Amino acid sequence: MRLQKIRFQYPPSIRELFRLLCSAHEVSGPVPSLLLLDGLEEYLLEDPGPQEAAYLAALLLDTAAHFSHRLGGSGDCGLMVALQTQEEADSGDALQLSLLQRYFPAQCWLQPSAPGPPGRCFRACLEQGEQGSRAEWLVTFQPEGEMAITSWPTQTGDPSSEEGASSGGPP
Repeated sequence: MRLQKIRFQYPPSIRELFRLLCSAHEVSGPVPSLLLLDGLEEYLLEDPGPQEAAYLAALLLDTAAHFSHRLGGSGDCGLMVALQTQEEADSGDALQLSLLQRYFPAQCWLQPSAPGPPGRCFRACLEQGEQGSRAEWLVTFQPEGEMAITSWPTQTGDPSSEEGASSGGPP
């Protein structure tokens, strides 16, 4: 029954995404408890200006805050934004990424890791702001589809454990 309450929307352009977010407060009906934007990089490709990236981030945060207010004491509306970055980013992409990091200080990133025992492995990291906490895990998907999560051993002085601290993490 809960899956029937999910509402998927696929704005075809950044302008349509802006319209959707700007008019979200006018829509009657149930209030969402989570806003999820997958593929932010696709929208930013259309108009790579830093103003659009900042405007979009502000609209996302404002929309989530509006829905949280409407939920009242029954909870908050979460916001999750997925972005795939390029390994070799040009200066415009780097500026957009730094703007987005300012608006969304908590980051979770995935990086392919060397395959372990049969399966596909990823290093996952959750950073909660510049001075916040950081946790890392190894996520392994077995050939049968089973998922295993173990703590990533972070060692003091390990350059790979600090590589994402100032840059927002690997792509």
